[in-house]
Amino acid sequence: MDDLSRFAGQRSLICNVMNGKSASILCNPHPCGHIVYPYTDEAHVTEAVCLFASSGLTQDEAVVLVMTSAHCEPIRKRLEQEGFDLASLEASGQLTCLDAEELLRRFMIDGMPDETLFKNAVGLIINRARASGGNDHPRIVRVFGEMVSLLWGESVAAADRLENLWNDAIETHSVAVLCTYTLDGCSPSAFPEQLLASHSHTLAEA
Repeated sequence: MDDLSRFAGQRSLICNVMNGKSASILCNPHPCGHIVYPYTDEAHVTEAVCLFASSGLTQDEAVVLVMTSAHCEPIRKRLEQEGFDLASLEASGQLTCLDAEELLRRFMIDGMPDETLFKNAVGLIINRARASGGNDHPRIVRVFGEMVSLLWGESVAAADRLENLWNDAIETHSVAVLCTYTLDGCSPSAFPEQLLASHSHTLAEA
């Protein structure tokens, strides 16, 4: 699929998910942007993540997707429908797909994220993605993650700590990060203000 066809597909996602301003943030995030999307609709979050990912891949950026098992297949399927050869992208390192639960276990100690373990794990992932373009063409990297969504229902403090560690990673590695939170029946107004405050941009469902 050529770039024009891909962007046409992305425009259809914009109409389904959110307003133009929010969609623009997903397509072209600030190089050090930290975006949060609390959601209630599973279909909407799949489309939002795919808009974020497909825009990066189309612009020859490296994309890291840290997904829960529930979202891995829908997101991968949607990207394939957009015309991306996921096997080829993963083999080249331009696309990295990781299990959120498994990655979270690598750096959690006594219910809280450990700074050193997080920095080592995430730094390695980001550096590998950046290097996928070769020595003469290091790629811009954008990251989607659901690990905070796994934490916040049990411990807002743990989720807040992880968001602050992401902010450190954003500053250190100059990456854009998209975080999503399932509201799981809660009103958006009930979402903790301290978690919103950790981000540079907040998106809302249409």
